[in-house]
Order: sequence, then structure tokens, then C-alpha cells
Amino acid sequence: MNAWHWRAVLYASLLIACVAAIWPPYARNGEPGRIKLGLDLRGGTYLVLQVLGEGTPPAPGKPAVAPEVMRDVIRALERRVNQLGVADPVVTEYGKAGDQVLVQLPGVKDIAQAKRVMIGVAQLSLQFVEDSAPTREMLMQRHGGSLSPALEVLDGRDPSGEKVSYLVRRERVISGRDLKSARAGVGDRGEPNVQFTLSAPAAARFGEETGRNIGRQLAIVLDDRVISAPVIEQRVGAEGQIRGRFTAAEADELAKVLRAGALPAKMRYAQELTVGASLGRDSIRAGMIAGAAALLCVTVFMLVYYRWSGLNAVVALAANLLILLAAMVYAGATLTLPGIAGIILTMGVGVDTNVLVFERIREERRSGKTVRASVQAGFDRVWITILDTHATVLIAAAFLFQFGTGPIKGFAVTLVMGLAANVFASYFVSKLLFEWVLGKRPVATLSI
Repeated sequence: MNAWHWRAVLYASLLIACVAAIWPPYARNGEPGRIKLGLDLRGGTYLVLQVLGEGTPPAPGKPAVAPEVMRDVIRALERRVNQLGVADPVVTEYGKAGDQVLVQLPGVKDIAQAKRVMIGVAQLSLQFVEDSAPTREMLMQRHGGSLSPALEVLDGRDPSGEKVSYLVRRERVISGRDLKSARAGVGDRGEPNVQFTLSAPAAARFGEETGRNIGRQLAIVLDDRVISAPVIEQRVGAEGQIRGRFTAAEADELAKVLRAGALPAKMRYAQELTVGASLGRDSIRAGMIAGAAALLCVTVFMLVYYRWSGLNAVVALAANLLILLAAMVYAGATLTLPGIAGIILTMGVGVDTNVLVFERIREERRSGKTVRASVQAGFDRVWITILDTHATVLIAAAFLFQFGTGPIKGFAVTLVMGLAANVFASYFVSKLLFEWVLGKRPVATLSI
């Protein structure tokens, strides 16, 4: 086998691998297949959350929230989103101020529950109760109007649901970091609760403290509010319960939040956008129609203007699209609606490359060169021009990716991958096709 045959085998193997990578693009049940779809195509909810600082304005040139706090917030949100069982979620820093987080939840149906799970701070602690009264004022009067620094007043409710103010010790016997697991359960009377398990060091400490304080109340505090304050009846070990006036759904949500861990800062919702599944399907359909129409128009133009050589450009364009989609699958990139626009733009850039080559071949033919020499010179002399044009577009795409938001980044990703695929398909694959058609026999004319 000569060099031409080896290149043919190599390119064919590459295209077969690309087909295997993207097939099937969709599973039979209508769910996404190999190609990952973005929220705007699949349907779901797009949220922007703002991290609330400490109330002091940031120094000039400094981010609104410390970078380490943002990293902790993103990690905590990722854990909470994973508790929801969302497929392919996105949690990333958003905007230029350094205090916003973008969360994309594809396919989520109960967005209200998802928002409660994500934004609840869930600072859990177990603290000993020193006293209680119906109001804060009564509690303060009972203790002379001032409190020791070791004490604090927290509001809550008693088992009957009446408001109560509790005087508790600031020292935490157990905190949320000591939890090993948490799950929704049912109490002795069938009421929903949250059952938790402590880590080994925390269990030993908790057992020692509860053993010394039998008969005292232990406040279960969540986000500075007393959920319940049961009396310690015996030594408690590694397992315990959080009892309150929960519904089954509330107990399940609280268990999810506790498993994910507390947020290091308070947050609020700055923006919300929901895309329905039917709207996503309509976007896919519209994108496919636009792509097919563009491909059809390009095919007709190339065949009419360049005759049979135009078929070469169409084959190269098909190879370009195939390589692009396979690259997105291998890289785990997500296809978005702007990404479809990037693919369509790539088709135009790909055809432009073939136009440069074909026009150069025509010039070489008019200068009197043979068909084979004209084809060789056409590809060789256009190579630098192809690299220059693609490099300029790549620079623009790099800036879009660096400074753009999520949808713009989707456009930039498909454009960069499409340009790289186009250099290979429109030059090397197209050149191989010409060599295959010309073969070793003498050719007097070329349909171009």
C-alpha cells in the first residue's frame, strides 16, 4: 500500500469512529442519547443566585465575596443539587462582580422544592437549654435584663406549636459538621422526623455530654431557630432524631440539606428562567430545520457553480459536521441553541475554505497547468490563507469563551471545534477525494 492508501484507511477509520461516537444521537424513549443537550434544548430551570456579603462594601478592585467563600458556596451547592438527582447540572460562578452563582437544572419538575433545598442555610447545632419563657422580654426580665456572654436567646415553638423563647448556651454540643448521615424517618407516633447518625468522635462526645446531663433540655437549633427541645432521658449515642412539626416532604428536604452540608453564606435569588420541555423540543426542531436548509442551499450552490467538484465540497462538509459532533461527545461538551448557530456558521466557514481552493485551482488551469498540477498547486498555495482566516476567527471565539456567559460560551465551543474540524475536512479530506478521482491515469479536464 502506498501513502495515498494509508491516508485513505486512516481517514475512513476516523470517520467510522466519529459515527460510533455519536450514534445514536437520541435514545428510543426520546431522552438525550450520546449528544448532551443544554437547558435551552432539553428544558429545565436556569437560576442566578447572589451571595450576600457581610454588609461592608468591597475594597476597590476586589471581588464582592472572597474567592475562598465562593469556592465553598459552589461546592455546597453542587452537593445539594446532587441530592436532587439532577442529570448533568451546571453550578458555576457567574458575572463579573464575583458574588453570583449560575445553576442550571435540566429536567427538574418541582422547582419550588429544588429552590428550598438549594438556598436553605441549614446551620444545625445541638445546645443545652438553661431556661424558657413565652416571650424574649419575660426571659430577659427573669434574668435581670442582661445575659452572660456564654448565653443567647433563640426563638422556637413548644410541642403544642406555641411560640417560645429559649435561653441556651452558646457552646455547641454537636454541629452539622459532626453528622455522618441524615435521612427522613417516622417517629413512634407516626409523625415525620429526621434521623441522623454522628461520626465516631462526635458520638463519643455526645454520649458523654448527654450522660452527664440527664433531665435537662437539649435544643435542636436549625438556622438560629429552635426546632425542638426534648428532655434528655438517657445517654444518647451515635444516633438521634430531629423532631418538629414537619410534613413528610419537609422532613425529606431537611434531610437532603443536612446531608449536603451547610452553606457558608446566605444567598438570595437574583434571576430565574424556566424552559419547558416542549419549548426545548421546538428549539431542536427549529435548529435542525435551519441546519438542513443551510446544508441544502450550500449543496445546490456548490453543485451549480463548481459542477462535480462541488460534490467534493459537500462530502468534506459532511465530514466536518461528523467530526464536530463526535468531538463534542468525546469532550463532554453540551449542545445549546447558540451552539446550533455555531454549527451553522461552521458550515459557511467550511464552504468558504473550499471556495478558496477551487478558485485557486481555476486560476492554475487558466495559466495552462495540467489538471493534476493545478489541484496540487491549488491546495498548496491556499494552505497559509486557510490557516490565517481560521486563526482570526479562533481568536474571536477565544474571547467569546473567556468573557461570555453560558449561552455565548456554548456558541464559542462549537465554533472552535468546528473550525478545527474544518481545517482537516476541507483541506485534507477534500484533497484526498481529488487524488482518488484523478488516480494515476492522465486526465485532460476537470469539472470545476
